[in-house]
Amino acid sequence: MLLNIFYIAVAIFALGFCIFIHELGHFIAAKKRGLVADRFSVGFGPRLFGWKWKGTDFRLSLIPLGGYVSLPQLVDMGRLEGADGEEAAALPPISYADKMIVAVMGAVFNLLFAFVLSLVLWGVGREIIQSTEIDRIPTEIVNAEGEVVPGPAYLAGIMTGDVIVRVDGQKIANWGELDNAIMTGVGRDDEGLPYTELEVQRGDETITIPVNPVLVKIGIDQMRYIGALPSGKLVVAEVLKGMPAFDGGLKAGDELQSLDGQKIESSAFLQLFLSRHQGGPVEVTVMREGEPVVLSIEPKTSDESPTPLFGFRYGVEGVNTVRVHYNPAEQLTMMFNRMRTTLYALVHVDSDVKIKNMSGPVGIVHGLSTMARFGVIDLIWFLALINVNLAIFNLLPIPVLDGGHMLFATISKIIGRPLPIALMEKVQGAFMILLLGMVIYISFFDVGRVAYDLGLIEDEPRASEQSEEPDGSPEATPEANP
Repeated sequence: MLLNIFYIAVAIFALGFCIFIHELGHFIAAKKRGLVADRFSVGFGPRLFGWKWKGTDFRLSLIPLGGYVSLPQLVDMGRLEGADGEEAAALPPISYADKMIVAVMGAVFNLLFAFVLSLVLWGVGREIIQSTEIDRIPTEIVNAEGEVVPGPAYLAGIMTGDVIVRVDGQKIANWGELDNAIMTGVGRDDEGLPYTELEVQRGDETITIPVNPVLVKIGIDQMRYIGALPSGKLVVAEVLKGMPAFDGGLKAGDELQSLDGQKIESSAFLQLFLSRHQGGPVEVTVMREGEPVVLSIEPKTSDESPTPLFGFRYGVEGVNTVRVHYNPAEQLTMMFNRMRTTLYALVHVDSDVKIKNMSGPVGIVHGLSTMARFGVIDLIWFLALINVNLAIFNLLPIPVLDGGHMLFATISKIIGRPLPIALMEKVQGAFMILLLGMVIYISFFDVGRVAYDLGLIEDEPRASEQSEEPDGSPEATPEANP
């Protein structure tokens, strides 16, 4: 319990520090350009506590959804930042260059911080699944609706030993990029089904194979999946108390071998077995400390999950990982491309990525605490990714964000006169309400994901066993809950 509190505290501090770095960029640029900066706030809304120094009120505010530096001469946010909406008129005007430089420096500082973190990763390296060679291809999987369907990769004719080099024309450098490209795909065939083209290296031949991914459950989310897996073994990660697996003696660290004598070659087989189970105990064979152990476990159903469940989570271990030392340019480029493809998928009508799949403050803190559990290297990687995301997101031309400030300044420059402060305040107020509404909506699903990861929500078995990095998760197979 105390360890969990420690990881959560580390996560909250890390997120707060990312916000601090962003606002520090605005603050330093403003001071260097001679602007007035009367408030430096981590969070929005009423002031909780802080201190005043050289004319600036440094504060921690009530709503932890970001932060701001109040710069009346840049674009006044009026009542959103506790001002009266008229203070800019009493201050000397500033140039268009001042406005653009100060507005962009928050993103620049986030990128600089990400660069520093990437230097650390360049030096120490990071374990990833670099090879995109296919080792296992389930013939059947369970889709998001709980239906048994043919594995997409198997159906398309992908073979063991094939190496995927491109997805929809996009070059793939490692397994994490492969999964991300599949999940954020926007292709549809003539029947409206998800569609992607894989460029595969098969021996000396390079061939293009069309595949129809299916939606599967990954936690509480639904994502595209092709059913192509790296090597590895299924290992129990956690046994939920009060569930059949716990009562039957299953332990974390057990390597799953067979069910009623049938070899478990993938998570797809495990899920299919449970979906077809007609009742009664199952002989579960595991390897424990190098010795085979046979356990008798009777899966149970519930109102929340009509599919029988053992009540444990598992992951894939023994995957061939390598320690890579990508230079900062390579790392930042990969992170930028990840953000770009995700944003594109969010706005594309043919994508299966929705706003509810994003992570808000709750999800980011949960992701950071998870990274802290995995280790310092994964935490540093996720922090770098967050800072790249913050930089790109804040530069979008949306009122309230830095890009919105730059948009207002550019419009004023084009029309040759300043925009009315009252108009800007109303527009920003409306977008602030929209932003808060979106955060609340996303946080509802974030809470569900946290509850799922803590074992508070029992879900149906999932067909996914692929390695992935959603919301910053490390390149490791997502745990399931059979």
